[in-house]
Amino acid sequence: MKLFIMFCLLTLIYFMNITIVGSIKSNDIRNHLGSRTPYRFRSNKNDSRIKFPNCKDSKIWMVIRHGTRLPSKKDIVAGANLVDLKFEILLQHENGKGPLSKEQLRRLEEWKDQLDAEQDSYLTLEGQDEMILLAERMQKRFPNAIRQRYDNKTFLFRYTATQRTQQSARFFTNGLFEKKDAQDIIFAPATKVDIILRFYKHCDRWQKQVKKNPDTYTEQRLYGHSSEMNKTLESVSKRLGLNRVLKLGLVNTMYKFCGYETSWDKHFTSPWCYGFDEESMKVFEYYHDIKAYWVDGYGYDLSYRQACLSIKNMFENFSEDKGPHATFLFTHSGTVLKLLTHMELYRPPAPLTSSFRDDGRKWKVSNIDCFGSNLAFVLYKCKTGDHVLTLHQEKIIKLPMCKHELCPLDYLKKYFKNSIYNCNYDDMCGLEKKPNATQKTSV
Repeated sequence: MKLFIMFCLLTLIYFMNITIVGSIKSNDIRNHLGSRTPYRFRSNKNDSRIKFPNCKDSKIWMVIRHGTRLPSKKDIVAGANLVDLKFEILLQHENGKGPLSKEQLRRLEEWKDQLDAEQDSYLTLEGQDEMILLAERMQKRFPNAIRQRYDNKTFLFRYTATQRTQQSARFFTNGLFEKKDAQDIIFAPATKVDIILRFYKHCDRWQKQVKKNPDTYTEQRLYGHSSEMNKTLESVSKRLGLNRVLKLGLVNTMYKFCGYETSWDKHFTSPWCYGFDEESMKVFEYYHDIKAYWVDGYGYDLSYRQACLSIKNMFENFSEDKGPHATFLFTHSGTVLKLLTHMELYRPPAPLTSSFRDDGRKWKVSNIDCFGSNLAFVLYKCKTGDHVLTLHQEKIIKLPMCKHELCPLDYLKKYFKNSIYNCNYDDMCGLEKKPNATQKTSV
């Protein structure tokens, strides 16, 4: 009996630890890691089949951001500056001037800059797990649209010409099919120019008038010089025990590595998170949200109008009986954010500016565009006609233009008729026509 009770207690502790790994409290600083937030903090663990009366899931079209990755080459180079900072912090604490605990100092001392620049942005083991588990849950929810047996006529898997999306697609299929079947998957060939998965990369007008336009970054730059940011830099420096105020660039690198290293390790928080409290994390979260809003979101109409190319692809697939029943597209943050904006989701009441930080804002990248972020549209064949269900981060959402979560396909096609019939990539993205076509949007 004692052995049985002990077994039950150990089992309970085990499952409690699993829960703790995958969920965090509302006031945890890890809620504010921006686009480097791990998907385990945002995923929907409820994988019950999603049913509607007199309806049957028929097709699914899903866009998936790659899983947790290593830093970019630019961030890896910037991360080398953390080595000297590490020793400066340790020296200050040896002199009795720092507030970090012995355990925190031990973790910081053990930290090493061992990233290989040749493997920049590679998918991590955590990213592999994210894709496998996501696939398993989606298949349980929609067993008719996502069959357990692979058929190259009913499944389409497509990724960009990058290691992180290719590997994300591979591990996603490992979650869908038996090992012997997963080895025979046919993936659509990746191309450097892909106007469905990464339309903005080759949109010359957007690159010139938005991405490389200094005005795009005005609000972020102003916020970086604001009194709120200056106080935050002082706060972070003090928490690390330093007798000087760190510069924005270095603290921003700390913030990024706090996110990267926390994401790829389920069991530990990066030592570069030690300098932040919840308030300072919110400041840096907003600093990055401003940029995402103006570059990839509602800031310029061209940013989200481009996404008509992807939306058109979805509607075309749903409007015909032939074609793949399950389409999975593996892409990047820029695509996901522009798609969300095109669908009029998470629109703030006013543009994000340097003058006011609304912590209750809908446009919060930590929530809407973490690693592994995904947007799925599911076609249901119903007695009353075809309907579409939308899921973001595996959670059912109601599109702003719809009355219900399950929205009539014909209504959506009428609402997005410009996306379907007036989506001319050359006209939107060519520089030789309409030089002033890109406008800032007023929210």
